[in-house]
Amino acid sequence: MGVKVRLLPTLKGSDYIRSVKVGIQGDLFKYIDRIEGRELVRLDFERGTKIFIADFVMKHDKGFDDVKWPKGTEILNTLRVDGNRYTVLMKVKLPGSKMASLFKIFDLNVIYDPPYLATEDLVKLSAIGENESLKKLIRILGMLGKVENISFTKATFTEHDLLNVLTNKQKGIIIEAKNKGYYEYPRKITTLELSSKLGISKATTVEHLRKAEMRLMNSLLEGY
Repeated sequence: MGVKVRLLPTLKGSDYIRSVKVGIQGDLFKYIDRIEGRELVRLDFERGTKIFIADFVMKHDKGFDDVKWPKGTEILNTLRVDGNRYTVLMKVKLPGSKMASLFKIFDLNVIYDPPYLATEDLVKLSAIGENESLKKLIRILGMLGKVENISFTKATFTEHDLLNVLTNKQKGIIIEAKNKGYYEYPRKITTLELSSKLGISKATTVEHLRKAEMRLMNSLLEGY
């Protein structure tokens, strides 16, 4: 089951929440009209980090280089510029224990998924999960602001799934690599150890992983 939530911040009643809001957004919306999330690449609640691709739509009189980014924000790559719209690969690491604590309350049994929209006045987000997990997410969001326009949609997964750009062999190997901790930091398994578990040579393992990663990246960033 999927859920789409529109959240209107109502923060006057809580100094804690107000300070968190300022810490996350800073003065971003002095420069940015809206942020439209495209892809969530990595979400690490333990380290308080998020890597994502988003469109930053600038205010008419502001440039992307004018933005004073909050501490812990890193622009990894500017993928595309189209007028006042900047498509960016970004990493955010939340500073301080208070920020990290707030971030961890969203560590639920759900998958956070586009569409995502943020402006100075509201946030729209989507998540996929079981009913109880989604209800818990909505309760948490209700602590941060006024929740409006909740809609539940049955999640469907079709042949257009991203992994379908891979061959069956590539898909099996990259899923096994992920499950064994190959993509964690630090890695929990080497390519030699992974190849041993797969019963193929290290060279073949590396070749399949690289081809699979390239196909996924080309599919993800198609059009940029």
